[in-house]
Amino acid sequence: MVLHDHMPHILCSGLDLGQDSALLIETYETVMKTLVKIDHTFARGEKIDGGRLREYFGKRELTVAFVDFFDEEFRKENGDWKKVVERYLYEGERPLMNGLIGGLGHPIIHLAYAYDFECKEIASEGLSLLLTDYSDFHALMDEPQSDNSTYKTTSLAEVLERVYHDSRFDNLTQHPGIVEMEKVMKAQGTAVIEHWNAWQVTDQLQQLEHICDLGTLLALTTFDHEQEFDFFLLHLMTVAHGVRSMWLHIPENKRVDMLREYGLLAISIYVCQQRPPIRSERITDVELGGRDWEWVRKTAREHPAKFDVHFYKAVRAPEEFKGTWGDKDEFYLKAAVRYLDDFRGWTGFGEGIPGFDEKQEGWSARREYSV
Repeated sequence: MVLHDHMPHILCSGLDLGQDSALLIETYETVMKTLVKIDHTFARGEKIDGGRLREYFGKRELTVAFVDFFDEEFRKENGDWKKVVERYLYEGERPLMNGLIGGLGHPIIHLAYAYDFECKEIASEGLSLLLTDYSDFHALMDEPQSDNSTYKTTSLAEVLERVYHDSRFDNLTQHPGIVEMEKVMKAQGTAVIEHWNAWQVTDQLQQLEHICDLGTLLALTTFDHEQEFDFFLLHLMTVAHGVRSMWLHIPENKRVDMLREYGLLAISIYVCQQRPPIRSERITDVELGGRDWEWVRKTAREHPAKFDVHFYKAVRAPEEFKGTWGDKDEFYLKAAVRYLDDFRGWTGFGEGIPGFDEKQEGWSARREYSV
């Protein structure tokens, strides 16, 4: 298995955006065709020893077994899945939360949907994703690191601006793409960590707001001349949205660590995607012409990309941010309108994963309208 299950993301987002039951069923049936059927060949929960979870990191063949394992843990707590999540994520000297940004942050995204929609089934999938995609960056969180920074700032946006101008990252890779991460870290990992260490978290709530805004800018203002949006930078918005959804369920003494993890993800992905310029005017200069959130929801529901499992998330996140942080001179509305006006597919894959053509991932106007 190469890809994650995005069924909860598209169904929950579609529900939030007002899909009726017929369209939700059609969405479900369409996405089901892309998923691997669970059969007798999959290892099941009895294969998992709860005392040895760290030995299973990265074993995708145990995906279903992990789900079984955590479902059983929920049953032991009489269905109190939030108690189980809190125990597994945050307890211990090296808490498992330190690896949440693995797999493009999908464990965070998945767990956020579990909290938003009060769904234990999504929660067990999210914990399974945490183990199958446990981030190699966890070591930077597990043990105190020496501070190699050459400046200090509370603005992650300033950090990325400095990364943008840092010549050490020039010509690191021929292509963008998350598969370039190992090459980037081998060549300039010290520089990545230097910029990461420069970011100081001094006001947790304000800096949570800032990463939501920054994620929106990264996802929705960096599209290319073909009006295709960077697939991996999109995740910096949806992961920020996930952190926001999980926020009140994160112990107060772990919130700085959660923000720090996000910062590390943002810097490393930004470098992998070859540091495209962030063009805030692409949002601020949008002419709304009377378009409102109802227009956004209706347009998204009727868009030809409506069965793309990533499409709705980029609409839902700005609307949720607006509900949390306010209108901000219609910044979030303009961001959603810009996306719906210009979206023609995804880019940023580079050479992709061997054996899987990422360029075929999701909806593409070029494919749909080619002759």
